[in-house]
Amino acid sequence: MWAVNQPAEHRLEVVEMPTPQPGPGEIQLRILACGICGSDLSSYKRGLFSGVPGHEIAAVVEAVGDGVGGWRPGEPVAITPSPGCGSCEQCRQGDYNRCILSLTGTGTTRPGGFAQFMVAAEHRVRRLPAGLAPEVACLAEPLAVALHGIRRSEVVGGQAAVVMGLGSIGLLSVAALAARGVGPVHGVDPVERRRELALRVGAAGVFARVSDARADLEPPPLVLECSGHPDALQQAIDLAAPGGRVVLLGIPVAQVTVIPVFWITREITVTGSINSKLEDFEEAIEILASEPAIGKIVTHRVSLAEVPDTFERLLQPNGIGKVVVDPWR
Repeated sequence: MWAVNQPAEHRLEVVEMPTPQPGPGEIQLRILACGICGSDLSSYKRGLFSGVPGHEIAAVVEAVGDGVGGWRPGEPVAITPSPGCGSCEQCRQGDYNRCILSLTGTGTTRPGGFAQFMVAAEHRVRRLPAGLAPEVACLAEPLAVALHGIRRSEVVGGQAAVVMGLGSIGLLSVAALAARGVGPVHGVDPVERRRELALRVGAAGVFARVSDARADLEPPPLVLECSGHPDALQQAIDLAAPGGRVVLLGIPVAQVTVIPVFWITREITVTGSINSKLEDFEEAIEILASEPAIGKIVTHRVSLAEVPDTFERLLQPNGIGKVVVDPWR
């Protein structure tokens, strides 16, 4: 089979390798679509992982290993979030999304979806609704990440929200908030194309700068910070209403500066959110089945051969939107 391999930082290569065969309790999958995630780009830039990347996967069942039954070849499936190690304190209390193994898993410590085939443990394979296009179905994993952040926010329908940073997680956060009846939802991003996409998936309005949003909007009770820019934390705190909540889905890999007095005197709650849980993933599939127009955030479909150049293009300031890899293109 053909796959994309990352041997070192800033290096991707398309290689031919043996097709993986399913072992006991495993399912062999024929990959139909795999989204490129921001964490894939981070690994590419910093050399965090070597091997076949990709964890936003839509596939069909190809074959099963010993002890696996009830699956038909050609069934459409997706891969759920990592269940973690099962033995650390976080896993024992049900917070497996915080387990260090949940930060690794498929597409990190195990070969992922930038390939024509892969194998996965049966317990991580979930059936998809019939008729859901692969380029939409592969959004289940990142949509689940957005939904987990929204769940952590405790927001209720009818409340206003602002999403800062309209990359794929930000756009999916806009769509998920709208699907849950939260609103009006506004988005903030300096890139015009991203702002246009936010309007297409449910945003009531968009702004190029946080200062513009502060000038035009009543302070919202919820701000989702999805950009990961170090300066964005203080901006999000300043934007939120007194007593409001800021949820961090973006991950700034840098020191940040905040002014605690405004955080404290306005009683702003700042909450982190990482990965997702099975309930988030199942809700994501339901939303995609009922709102397939969310797939409008996908702006490019590329072949395996195009992946190395695409990663470089995605590192540019304006980016190119949400990209899905089709291994058979």
